[in-house]
Amino acid sequence: MFERFMFSDFKSLSNVTLDLGPFTLIVGANATGKSNIRDALRVFHGIGLGYPWAEILGGRYGAGGVLQWRPIRGGAAEAAAHGETGFTATVCVAEPLASNVYIASVRTSDALLGPYSFAEHIGLPKATVFSSHLSAKPPRQRNPHELRVQLGNSKIIDLPSQTPALTQLVHRRGVPEATRAACAKLAEALASIRFLDLHPDAMREPSPPGVTILGDRGENLSSVLQAISRDPARKEALLGWVRALTPMDVTELLFKLDHRSKVMVYLVEADGVETSAESASDGTLRFLALAAALHSPDTGKLFFFEELDNGIHPTRMHLLLQLVRQACQTQGVQVIATTHNPALLAFLDAEDREHAVLTYRPEGSKYTKLRRIMSLPGVAELLQTDDLGRLLTSGWLEDAAVFSEPNEAESHHAHVNEALDDDGMAP
Repeated sequence: MFERFMFSDFKSLSNVTLDLGPFTLIVGANATGKSNIRDALRVFHGIGLGYPWAEILGGRYGAGGVLQWRPIRGGAAEAAAHGETGFTATVCVAEPLASNVYIASVRTSDALLGPYSFAEHIGLPKATVFSSHLSAKPPRQRNPHELRVQLGNSKIIDLPSQTPALTQLVHRRGVPEATRAACAKLAEALASIRFLDLHPDAMREPSPPGVTILGDRGENLSSVLQAISRDPARKEALLGWVRALTPMDVTELLFKLDHRSKVMVYLVEADGVETSAESASDGTLRFLALAAALHSPDTGKLFFFEELDNGIHPTRMHLLLQLVRQACQTQGVQVIATTHNPALLAFLDAEDREHAVLTYRPEGSKYTKLRRIMSLPGVAELLQTDDLGRLLTSGWLEDAAVFSEPNEAESHHAHVNEALDDDGMAP
């Protein structure tokens, strides 16, 4: 389970910590940094996939120029906060994963070398898996083209700095098995992060049979539903949610091949009427994709949904939240979602509220602030007679966050900054 993400100098995320629960809802006005959080998590996803830094930030293209990985918005040139030469990202994970803390510090300002690893570290509760700067006797760095890391407490090796050391150590010869296993587990966890920004046009397209991974825009919806339907229990659960969240009395899912041998899903109602994905409503398709993603055994373990409630009728909001909660409990997934909708906030239960986060920018500041909503002074008392939706629309949440800010904020990455000097050499 992912416990925490921390970011320093990434776009507007100058110094933020995002603590996670099973379901973490992020709310805030436009331009307060919600999309920057998504971009930051995509950086971790790209690390897990083993991509070089240039591709993580700038996009990955396959044969014939086919785009395989969308670039981070603004690319390497705008990844670091204004005036900074790079950024630092930290993730904390809970057992049973072997690795507890991973830190990656990236330089993005070298026009010739491109973005490269300035420092990396994995720490277990009682040991260091590998470290370039934070071990007891850190190796002395020689040049930006290489990252010198110490494996455990002994072996020192040089790695090309253009690709994260984490995934290089998974495949490099001569790496101790314990180090390799810890890196592989963390890389697998990062690779399992999924980002869904669903588009009806993509979901309406037929898909090749056998494809079981839902695309970020909802591509391959029909074949993913077909794969889920092979398990009678999962299929019945899916049908139950469709009946609950739509006015359709759906009793069956049919899958038909078109002239290109691609599969299209049809929703069959009790009276025999068949509705294909091509003619289903946007809201029905969006919900089908959400349910498919959360119930498919071949998708991720951490989902990021932008505008979770988009296309869902307000009277179905509580059912949508039930679906998410059930998936977190029974499928072992985590969900991070953004919303602007006060109606969704109104339906949060006590546990959901504990992990709800507000993004905001104080007047005159270009940096994003994050506050756990239930940590705001007086909010618990107000919720005895009011709901979060009204507190959001009235502006009370932002006002409370701004006026209750501490006078002095300590950097969450002080341990990194103290360990690194300006030229990359350990002190």
